[in-house]
Amino acid sequence: MDDLTGVYLRGPGLAELEREIARAARTKEPLALAFVDVDDLKTINDSRGHAAGDRVLREVADTLRATLRSYDRVIRYGGDEFVCLLPGLDIAHATQRFALVNAALAKRPEGGSITVGLAQFEPGDSIGELIARADAALYTERAQRRALRTQS
Repeated sequence: MDDLTGVYLRGPGLAELEREIARAARTKEPLALAFVDVDDLKTINDSRGHAAGDRVLREVADTLRATLRSYDRVIRYGGDEFVCLLPGLDIAHATQRFALVNAALAKRPEGGSITVGLAQFEPGDSIGELIARADAALYTERAQRRALRTQS
């Protein structure tokens, strides 16, 4: 487990993902994967200090665990990135879950928000392919947000 956030580290988390992919392939149940990026963490670190950034990371991880189901997996993938496995959910239901995460984060003392890219497991997907699709969806989501802000 990651010492700072209390979620799976990348290596053990990817092993969990491998098991979930095998299960989804075997049972034909849906599996959504979310690539989650903490918004503006560098700005928080630069303006309020790394301790504040660490608090935001902990609050994001706590909120993910509290809002997602107990058997969903939360993995710290990189500095400000998480990967979440949502067995049995399609993208529409996963989208609803992450809207609840952002709503809960807005109420937390440190505030914060996340941007999420979602991908649905398809038979034959490798871990790399599934993560790459979710990562690409994250960049698309971020670009759409920027375009909306520019229009406002």
